[in-house]
Amino acid sequence: MIFIFKNRSQTKKVRYYEHLLEELIEGKYDQMYRIAYSYVYDHEDALDVLQDSFQKALKSFRNTVEIDNFQAWFYKILVRTAIDQWRVKRLRPFGLAFEETIELSHFRFDQSEFLELKEILERTPSPERDIIILKYFDGFTLQEIAQILNLNENTVKTKMYRSLVQFKNLLN
Repeated sequence: MIFIFKNRSQTKKVRYYEHLLEELIEGKYDQMYRIAYSYVYDHEDALDVLQDSFQKALKSFRNTVEIDNFQAWFYKILVRTAIDQWRVKRLRPFGLAFEETIELSHFRFDQSEFLELKEILERTPSPERDIIILKYFDGFTLQEIAQILNLNENTVKTKMYRSLVQFKNLLN
C-alpha cells in the first residue's frame, strides 16, 4: 500500500509500523487465525477477518499518532473485526472443527473432559470467554488482554477469576 505524505517523518512512521505488522504476521499468524476462527467458526470467514484486519491496520497507520503496544493495538483491531463479522453472519454453533479453534494439544484431556470444557466455553458469555481464551490458550498477559478488549485491567482480572470459580463449580 503506497501513501503520499506531506513530510518525511510521517513516511518513516508508516514504514516502521508496516515493518512491525509484517513481523507480527510472520510470528503470530497461527494465533491470529485461531482468534478469528473462534469468532466466525469458518475457515474462509476467518481468512476474511484476517485480511480485513490487516487492511484496517495499514489504513490507520497514517492517522495514528503513536502506538505504545503494537501487538495489543493490532489484536484489538482483529477482535473488533471478528466481532463485526460475527454480527453480520450471526453466531453459528461450534462445529466439528472446535479442536482447531483452540490449541488443546498441550493439555491432556480425555474425551469426556474435552466435551465438558467445550460445552462450558460455548455457554460462557463473550467477554469472559474471550478473556479465558486469550489468557490460557493464547498466552496473553492480563494487561495485554485489557488493551485488546478495551477493558480496565482490574475488570479483566475480576471477570477471569469469577469465570474460573464458575468453571470449577461446574466441573465439580
